[in-house]
Amino acid sequence: MNQQHSHLFLWRGRSLVIGPGIDSKFHAHFATQLTWGLDAPFQARLSPDLPWTTTRAAIFSSNQPHQIRCESTLLAHLFIELPQRSPAAQSVLLADYGNAEGFALVRDGLAVARNGGLDLPGAEQLTQDWLACSALHEHAQPGFDQRISQALAAIAVHPRDTLNGAALAAAVHLSASRFTHLFRQQTGLSLSRYLLWSRLLAAVEAVARGDNMTHAAYAAGFADLAHMSRTFRNTFGVVPSELQKMAIAFKREEK
Repeated sequence: MNQQHSHLFLWRGRSLVIGPGIDSKFHAHFATQLTWGLDAPFQARLSPDLPWTTTRAAIFSSNQPHQIRCESTLLAHLFIELPQRSPAAQSVLLADYGNAEGFALVRDGLAVARNGGLDLPGAEQLTQDWLACSALHEHAQPGFDQRISQALAAIAVHPRDTLNGAALAAAVHLSASRFTHLFRQQTGLSLSRYLLWSRLLAAVEAVARGDNMTHAAYAAGFADLAHMSRTFRNTFGVVPSELQKMAIAFKREEK
């Protein structure tokens, strides 16, 4: 991988991005994010009222607004969906997973990735090794209530469909009010916000298949490209056209 190229590896529930860092706007997303500076530290903050923190390793918890400034430093980002109740998923701007003995394997894997030599299975193993070095490893498997897990599985298979709380509640034998309460309690998001998150992932997969941005937006169930672009920027802090600069590999979900 050269200095101008990024790689994105995508699975349901987690993704890995490796490449030149991009200065972001303040944003927040459902996934917990681990970020590592491959060659040098970067800067991060959790509020515009706080000073920048210079760090080599950071954790940004689910739904935590944050901003990164990196001056094109090569970065690796691991995004993982965790249960909202996970006590380990706290934002830490000066994380210590880089000091763990096993992180040498992660650094080796990232070195392979930047030279274009990492395949999807290798990237999946890298994410496991990275999580094993962090306080998140005990919570890496989504321990959702079984009924919420069933609803999340249905959304994962059909993210572009018009799903609503009443239909999903009926499918898992809950009242609509109980389902929406439990869904927010478990995920930390309203159903509508989670559907937007899932549609963004579907749009990324569409781009990976070769669709242009407009087709990807429609394929993921957005009203138009402008709607998808606004949602993408608010979620990831960058414009979705950055996807077109990436080599994307994703694991297809069985339907």
